[in-house]
Amino acid sequence: MNEGRSGALFPLILLGAGGFFALASILLTEGNTIGEFCRYLLVGGFLLSVVAPRVGFYTWLTLCGYNDLLKRLMIMGGRVSHEDLKYVLGITPAMFGGVVVALAVGGLLGTRRLMFRDLVAILAGCVLMVATGALAYLKEHSGLNGVLQAMANNGLYALLLFVLPLLYRSVEDLQRLWRFLVIIFLPVAIYGVIQQVQGFAEFEVDYLKTGLSIEVKQLVAGEVRAFSTLNSPSALSVVCATLAVVSLFLGFAHRGKDSRPVLRPSVALICFGIHFAGLIAATSRTPILIVPIALMGGWCFFSNVRTRVFYVLAVGSFLALVVASPWLVQRMDFLNEFIGGLAPRDSFIGRMIIVGTYWDRLEGFATVLMNPDAYTLLGWGIDEHGEGRFHFHDPLSEILVRFGSLLLLFLIVVGIWFLRLSHRQAWDLNEDADRQFAARMIALAFAIVAVSIISGSILSVFPNNVFFWLCLAGVAALARQQAMSEKLQREKAASRPITSPLLPPGHIRPRFRRSGIHS
Repeated sequence: MNEGRSGALFPLILLGAGGFFALASILLTEGNTIGEFCRYLLVGGFLLSVVAPRVGFYTWLTLCGYNDLLKRLMIMGGRVSHEDLKYVLGITPAMFGGVVVALAVGGLLGTRRLMFRDLVAILAGCVLMVATGALAYLKEHSGLNGVLQAMANNGLYALLLFVLPLLYRSVEDLQRLWRFLVIIFLPVAIYGVIQQVQGFAEFEVDYLKTGLSIEVKQLVAGEVRAFSTLNSPSALSVVCATLAVVSLFLGFAHRGKDSRPVLRPSVALICFGIHFAGLIAATSRTPILIVPIALMGGWCFFSNVRTRVFYVLAVGSFLALVVASPWLVQRMDFLNEFIGGLAPRDSFIGRMIIVGTYWDRLEGFATVLMNPDAYTLLGWGIDEHGEGRFHFHDPLSEILVRFGSLLLLFLIVVGIWFLRLSHRQAWDLNEDADRQFAARMIALAFAIVAVSIISGSILSVFPNNVFFWLCLAGVAALARQQAMSEKLQREKAASRPITSPLLPPGHIRPRFRRSGIHS
């Protein structure tokens, strides 16, 4: 008994000494106290994820919604520097990296059973991180911080395809995970509404004046576009739109006769209303399309025929928009004048219905996608001022101008292949509840991609990238669980001993001799 107590006492003493050292370092620092606190929070969060990956995973998801608030609160801790931002922004990648390390080491040690698809997922995520970091270095001449940021925003969270299938094994578990996200992000949406109504708080204005955020442009323009506890109105709008749709998915999901919904329909409608209000408070108009596209796709993707019709209409609508873009650009001023007469431009309604800001997207379609000169094999690159040869404000035009048609074609082919793979995994699921959930997750991921294509790249914005990969990882989790169950059944059947069939009572087993067969 005494040996057990002494064995547990040493880690407690070590932990207490470490905590005391961290507290003294935070209080006695000459720099920003909150930035110093985030330095130790980064290390502690990584260790927590390594020791307890599930707890670390939920903590990481929570910080995805509130990490940027820590960045703004640094204004109260003294002088803010770029060095402090590294520690604050590094908390969430470090915690997620700790989860990946814990699961990978567990697989190598045999405490977690890995399948071939798990190895493919982690390898693909690592390749994507390296590729995005290399592109950031070669094409944009980014330093170490820029390369690491590009790897985190464009590749790191693709490893959710490896993490989520190992942590969650049933549709009920995945639905409870999304319910957690819907509820934990409710204050984010509410704070966005308060921000839009009452304006920015004093500490937020002081932080924007430091110039460490691009949202300082709101102070110059004299307008309020709520971004709540996130880093931008774009992030708030996409997150709120996603969770508004998920609220309806959870409240009105396929379930057995005796099973209860993960989220009651009345509660689901309330959550939908709150998140949709946060979406409107961000004053970003295009992300509103996530709601109808995801709801329609969730219904269509449950059927093979409806899926084909959906994609024909979606691709046809986008091509029609691109072809009509030169005509629309010429008539944008007339349309703005007409809409400006419906409501004052300085009012909230006027900012919501004005379409003048969409001119940049249409101009990119007209001058790049409809321009044969823009199509080169390796792209035009960018000049010393960081600008391209053509004007663009959408990811397709940017890839075509900067990197060329070869990379654009490669990404389109990979995207189509990945989409077909996700649909095939969803259709192969045995249970109706699993197929419905998978179809809805694919629809939500497609809606995020569609809005990113027509509005501007939102997939590289944190935490939009987290929600996108969570959707696709949910499909992979259900497919992996079914494959694992089938594999275990085959192994069990193969290991079952072969026995002779049962003989009827009174039957005498024949005796076999060299001279013949005698009964």
